[in-house]
This record gives sequence, structure tokens and C-alpha cells, in this order.
Amino acid sequence: MHVIGEAKGIKLYAPKDAYFSYFNSPYFGHSHAAAIDIYPHQQEWGCSVISPVTGKLVRIQKTMMGRKKEFPTEQYDFGIAIQPEEDNQAIVRILHCNPSLKVGDSVVRGDEIGSAIRSRYFNYWTGPHYHIEIMHMDSFARSTQSYPLDLPFRFESKKVGRLLATVEFLVNKVTEDSILGYPRGLSHTTIDGYTGLSGISNGTDIVGILDGGISHYKHGGVIGQEDGVEGSTIYLEKNPVGTIKRSLKGASFFLRNTSVSSNLEGIELRGLSCFIYPKHFVKHDVSRLLLVPSRYGEFVGLISEGDVCELKIDSPNNTIKAE
Repeated sequence: MHVIGEAKGIKLYAPKDAYFSYFNSPYFGHSHAAAIDIYPHQQEWGCSVISPVTGKLVRIQKTMMGRKKEFPTEQYDFGIAIQPEEDNQAIVRILHCNPSLKVGDSVVRGDEIGSAIRSRYFNYWTGPHYHIEIMHMDSFARSTQSYPLDLPFRFESKKVGRLLATVEFLVNKVTEDSILGYPRGLSHTTIDGYTGLSGISNGTDIVGILDGGISHYKHGGVIGQEDGVEGSTIYLEKNPVGTIKRSLKGASFFLRNTSVSSNLEGIELRGLSCFIYPKHFVKHDVSRLLLVPSRYGEFVGLISEGDVCELKIDSPNNTIKAE
């Protein structure tokens, strides 16, 4: 397992074959670099959730969710608290996991602790994952109280090469929820064995890996960029996606200020979902990219696995106010 975040002396680990995100979510912890979503490589609902720490399971909270959605979901979600061995006043809170253990059980980092739930808190394009964060043990029910994380990524900026607006997209999988595939020709960046779309500063320098929903969420981050200048612009290829608001340890955080539009074979997409991927999700130095359809099920029957489609990314001259 690999360390992907740390706070208060507690390290959080992810399986080597899982991908993950800090900022690709609209919820509070993901706009404050205080939470991580880990996506197991199996990418199936009900797949195993792995403990990110060694410690003791001290609390389980079962929550009935709201009304049904247009896609299949579970009726209940769960919150799990593990007290890490490093600090008896802290907990690691894990969400979206149906626990297979009980309160009082000891766990070792890497142990299976339950299975991934499709929560009604998700959007239709959200894949199987579990959410982790570190907080004081008295803050279990308060999602705004998780500790900001230090991220273990550093990247020395380098000049960007050719930037493209239109590329070939090799389709890997099509579902009602999303289109998965590999964009041939977009700039990619690798840090410590993890790869993703390049975050470009002011149109000239690659400064890290883009992490976020472009542009269906109001914020995002650049992993590896520690010296981002407040007010400077972050780009995806030639397209401005946001303005840096603050630098963090191991990343910079930006707010969306322009709308990046994208389409596949001329059909408008809701957005591009950018993650940090291990080698398991990389082919010929190109990391996987998740395309979000404008409507649930829109691409089923239109394109198929193995198709090579045209993906176009553009920036209309309109500014969207962050929600």
C-alpha cells in the first residue's frame, strides 16, 4: 500500500492498484484538502473496502438515505470510525462502506473491512469508492471538522509541448453512468508512479496532475504543485479551468472561473472527471479518463468498447459563477 495523505502524525494508505482523488467531489472535505476518495481497481459495487490504517473499530453509524434516484442505490449508508494506533484522540472516518466487522474489532492496515455501497449521496457518474478523512474522535458526525491533509507529491514544473483541442478517444467501456477510455494526445503527467491529465499554469508550464470534475464541479486541484501563485490560471491543454486560491502541502487548490465544454463525436458532455491513476489504469503512458454524459444512459447503444471517437475540448467565452 502507498501513503496518499497525512495529518496529526497519522498516515493514510491506499492499495497500490487503486486510483483516488482529493478534489473530484462537491462535498466540503474535498474543497478543503481534508478528504480522499479511494476507488478500488475492481470497480464493482460491493467490491472490498480496505482499511487505510491500523487500529480499532470504535463506532459504526447506519444512516437511512433520502429519496431514490434514477440509478440503483442502497437504502442505507454507513459511517465507520477507526481509532488509529498513533493517536487515541483521533479517528479515521470511512464512508460508503457496508461494514463486515463490529465495534471493538482490531484492524491492520490492508485488512478488508466491508464492501462498497452505491450511496444516494452520489451522482450517477460516481464510481465505487470509499471516502476517508482524519478528525477528532468527538467530531464523528461533523463533516466540516476533518483535518487538512499533507499530500506526498512534489513536481518540478517543465515547459509544455504541443497542446491539442481535438484528440482520438479509445473507448474502453460504456455504461449508463459514464464513458471510460484513453485520450490519445492530451498532455499527461506522472508523479511517483501515478499519472493523470496535466495541470498547466498560465498556458506555458506543466505543474502537476489535474484532479477534479471539469467543469461540472466548482473547484479542483493540481497535485504536486506547492508554489501556485494565488490568482494565476490553471489550464487543461489550451483551456482555462480555474484560478488558484491557495497553495497546500503537495497540491494547489483552484476555483472554477470558466466553463470548459467538451463533446464526444459531436455530442455534448457534462464534463471530464480527472483522477490520480496508478499503472493499472495507464496504457502507453496515457491514463484513463472518465467522460460524464449530459444525461444518464445517453451514450448506451451509440458507441461501444473498442471504438475510436473524436473528443473535443473547448472554452466558450462565458464565465460561470461558482455555486
